[in-house]
Amino acid sequence: MRPTPFQRALIVVNPIAGRGRAREAAAALREGLGGLQMAVEVFETGARGDAARRVAELEPGVDLVVSVGGDGTLGEILETLSTEIPVAVLPLGTANVLGSEVRLPRDAAGLVRVIAQGRSTGLDTARVNGGISFLVTGVGFDGAIVEDVQARRKGPITKMFYVRSVLRTCLRFRPSKLKVCIDGKEEPGPWAWVLISNVRGYGGVMRLTTGSKLDDGLFEVVLFPRAGILSLVGYALRGLMGRLPGGSCKMVRASRVQIEADRPTPVQIDGDFAGHTPVEFEVRPQCHRLLIP
Repeated sequence: MRPTPFQRALIVVNPIAGRGRAREAAAALREGLGGLQMAVEVFETGARGDAARRVAELEPGVDLVVSVGGDGTLGEILETLSTEIPVAVLPLGTANVLGSEVRLPRDAAGLVRVIAQGRSTGLDTARVNGGISFLVTGVGFDGAIVEDVQARRKGPITKMFYVRSVLRTCLRFRPSKLKVCIDGKEEPGPWAWVLISNVRGYGGVMRLTTGSKLDDGLFEVVLFPRAGILSLVGYALRGLMGRLPGGSCKMVRASRVQIEADRPTPVQIDGDFAGHTPVEFEVRPQCHRLLIP
């Protein structure tokens, strides 16, 4: 295999990701990249915020950061990583939304090949209430699901854990009335549930037919006028068939979104609970570079 276009890499690994396989995967990556004549450091996170702090202190000469873990680990990296430095991802989380979106390999040898090729695409990110989103921000139903997950979790999360939270939320969720302003203009509503998405995959099983692109400077705002249990079932069926938006659900592209509610409404950012409304969302002006097959 030919030498890579990179000289020095930092591997940031969440050691509990992949049911404990992440540490072993990071070691295999280190060995593989070392064989490509790269200098490699491995940094293990121990708590939320560790990845962002470590990346904020990158030494001169580091020209590649590798994320080993879930979407949350990557989000922390992107929060402080310079857009001049590309990022590679070994997806080992529960959902791995971005990995599925661009078909990233899930083994160390496959990612080494991707790094050796050096092919990349742009990746938009957005500031949301002081946090960062590169996947999906949700206000309403999915925010309530993630709030339930956070309240009950005591360790690594499985997909069945999410299923139980979905069922509990369906039984007790009461929709709010949401006021949505898109690029400074109010979108006539009211709305009961809003997704602001940069990807086509959602929830691991549904597909949004928004024509989204990772690097066009816009996110797709998907607006749901109702969020009662029958409406949610209907939206889910549409999503399974790849027909969202559609019916009463509409979509608008935007770079800035403000959302207010008639009462505090849960918000999730890329699968993490992020408090309650109001929401201030704005796409950042520069793309990150993501290595892809």
